[in-house]
Formats: sequence, C-alpha cells, structure tokens
Amino acid sequence: MAGKKITRQDTPPELWERQDGETAQAFQAFAEYRDMGAERSLAKVAQKLGKSKPLMERWSSRWHWGIRVDAWDDEMDRRSCRELQKGIADMRKNHVGIAKAMLVKALQALQRIPVDEMTPQDIAKMVDVAAKLERISRGEATERTEGTQTIAGEVSFNAIDLSKVSDEELATLDAITGKIFTE
Repeated sequence: MAGKKITRQDTPPELWERQDGETAQAFQAFAEYRDMGAERSLAKVAQKLGKSKPLMERWSSRWHWGIRVDAWDDEMDRRSCRELQKGIADMRKNHVGIAKAMLVKALQALQRIPVDEMTPQDIAKMVDVAAKLERISRGEATERTEGTQTIAGEVSFNAIDLSKVSDEELATLDAITGKIFTE
C-alpha cells in the first residue's frame, strides 16, 4: 500500500503564517503588524493600510495577533541564534585551517635551519613555544601561577626566566642537563 503524499494543506500553518479562514486583507494587516518589530502598533497598521483602528482591533482579537507575533519573535530569535552558532562554527573551522597552514609553513622553515646554527636561546624558545602549543591543543593551562614546580616528584626549582641567560650560560646548562638526563 502506497503512503499518502503529504501536502501543505495537510500540515497546519505556523502561527505567523496565514491561518485557515483568514482573509488576504486580514493577513496583510497582520503581516504589517508582525514585521513592525518593537514599533508594533494597531494604529500604525490602520494608518499604513488606510483602514480603521477598530477594524485592526477586531482582526487582532479574532486572529490572536499578540500570540502570533510572540511566536514570530521567538522564531526570529531561534533563527538568529542558529545563524550566530553557524557563524561561530564556520569561524572556528576557518581558524583551524589557517593555523594548520601556518604550522606547515613554520615546520618547513624549521626543517631548513641547520641544527648547528641554532643557539641555545633559539632552542629554549622553540621548546617553550612548542610546549605551550601542545598544552593549548590539549586544553591545559599554558602558565603556572605558583612559584615552584616539581619534576618527577624529586627535583624542585623556581621558575626560570631564560631570556636573561646568555648563550654561553645556556650552553653550559644544556651540557649539564644532557649529563643528568642521559645517565
């Protein structure tokens, strides 16, 4: 048995659409009222359409304009929210695409830098930026607010500002930590 084809006549109209039995003139008046937004006024509709205010009051009462415009306003708000959410999702998608492209370019540039031409400060800065990027990607905090950090539950040190350390001092530190962590 074939299913019945659903037509527009089979579904009730939305409250802000022309209602069953509503005349074209009454609906035109409602649509004017509906589309006025915050400036809605039966008197303004009557004036615009060249009709009497008492007629607008009758149509408004008969066709429940107050309820219908509330439904319209709610629908417009839902549509605005959906559009805003879509815009935010599209923006995030675009930003991720841009970030990926930038990372590819940055990686290509990094790969062209000979390791022996990198200073200890260059390396320290790259480690710092890479760690922050990884933490952001994993949803972790990128800064520590406490003054002391513990590594492996044993070694504790105050946060160090490597920007104040010379290349020679960083090279020495690199040599020392290389001995510590390779043994």
